[in-house]
Amino acid sequence: MTAKEIRALARENLKQIPKKIYMPMGLLLVLANIIPNVVDYATDSKSGVFFLLEIAAALLTANGYIFFDRWRNKIQKGGEEPNAWCGLTGQHIARLLIYGVIEALIIGTVAVAIAAAVVGSAIPQVSVAVSIILLILLVVLLVWIELRLTYVVYVIDDDVRTGQKRSVWAEIGAGWKLTKGRVWKLLCLNLSFLGWYILTAFTLGILGIWLMPYYNLAIAETYEKSKEDKY
Repeated sequence: MTAKEIRALARENLKQIPKKIYMPMGLLLVLANIIPNVVDYATDSKSGVFFLLEIAAALLTANGYIFFDRWRNKIQKGGEEPNAWCGLTGQHIARLLIYGVIEALIIGTVAVAIAAAVVGSAIPQVSVAVSIILLILLVVLLVWIELRLTYVVYVIDDDVRTGQKRSVWAEIGAGWKLTKGRVWKLLCLNLSFLGWYILTAFTLGILGIWLMPYYNLAIAETYEKSKEDKY
């Protein structure tokens, strides 16, 4: 399926969710993205409060993914309406925190390499061309890793719902496997939302109250289609 078709399905699903339900969740997701950055800018330091806010923001973001995926499942397959905090049960939080640490270590390692490449470009003995090429390759690697990890939160939720006992590493592996051969499509889908994110910036985040649910439903749709091998 193309990005346009996925977005169309997401919009249809969004129409089935009452505004009084999806808009508060959209607002919460917008705040989860904005508040840590505001605090970081205001304090100009990596304080303990900032890190706690980052953890809270990550958990709320994951809850948003899970919440809208369960809504998509309800709309398409029937069942009960999901609780607003369905992705923040004890089992979810424990697994999401472990996954967050693993992801941070992986992304952090690549980020340090990128920083080293930037510093290397200022060293006379290192060719500028070589540093630029290395920097581009590392940025591409970072984006690729992020895209390969797209479905991990959904896999974790599936395991919690079904009572499946797997390690977080196994869940990461399952999510990684699902994105095999689909990275380019996921990248195109994310890029197709770029215009909306620009408009959201112009509205000081207000448009995000609608955009975040729309985006989350689109990603959830790709997850379902990937499981069915239709994406």
